[in-house]
Amino acid sequence: MRAKRSLGQNFLKNIGIAHKMVSMAAISAEDTVVEIGPGRGMLTRVLLSHARCVIAVEKDDALHEHLQRSLHDREGLHLIHQDILESDLARLIPDNAKIVANLPYNIATPLLGRLVAHARRIAAVVVMLQKEVAQRICAKPGEHDYSALSVIISAGFDASPGFIVDPANFSPRPRVVSQVIRLVPKAEPIPLEDLGLFRTVVTCAFSQRRKVLRNSLSHLSGMDRDLLQRLATETPLDLGARPQDITPEVFHLFSRRYGEARILTPPA
Repeated sequence: MRAKRSLGQNFLKNIGIAHKMVSMAAISAEDTVVEIGPGRGMLTRVLLSHARCVIAVEKDDALHEHLQRSLHDREGLHLIHQDILESDLARLIPDNAKIVANLPYNIATPLLGRLVAHARRIAAVVVMLQKEVAQRICAKPGEHDYSALSVIISAGFDASPGFIVDPANFSPRPRVVSQVIRLVPKAEPIPLEDLGLFRTVVTCAFSQRRKVLRNSLSHLSGMDRDLLQRLATETPLDLGARPQDITPEVFHLFSRRYGEARILTPPA
């Protein structure tokens, strides 16, 4: 089973890493686990030895067929042949499930962004991804790696860094170092109805991360200087600051006020 570069495949070959991920996720005999991109099935086998049920989602035709043959007799396995980025996550992920995966590098960012909308239903997420992406997700305001991704993931989860995984633990050997992270749902995630505008504001702010917010947020639809100043006063948002210095809570409050202002402002 050769890895396909187009799908970002790098197969884990060190079973010790799989055991460490299962331990980090605190998998118990009562848990339902969703694994994304099971590949050759090393992590899948370890998950099956701990969890009540494993829902493994594999896009690749050949790998799906391989897993059907090699794991057909394993109780508790539900193998799904789908592209996770095109799946209905509301139907795929059961309530209170845990997500554990060695994510293909090329889907990590869009997938985790989608999971934010389902944070209330997820017990925990433990995933392996490229170290640079992991650092951005776990970064805090004021840190060098703090980015739009940091803020968007924080809308639903508290992120904490886990252990580093050397390229030698994979076949084929990737050119980058990997890291495992843990995401725990917030007690009060940003409401679903606020997420769309929140993402819009955060993306706009970080699209020009070297500029102060007075300049970058002026590009929001319907925004003018007076409205921006008023919203900043109500938030409070420092328009002289750069986006990497603003907390997710302030971005959320600003995006809500911006949404309310758009509703109240009559069309020209």
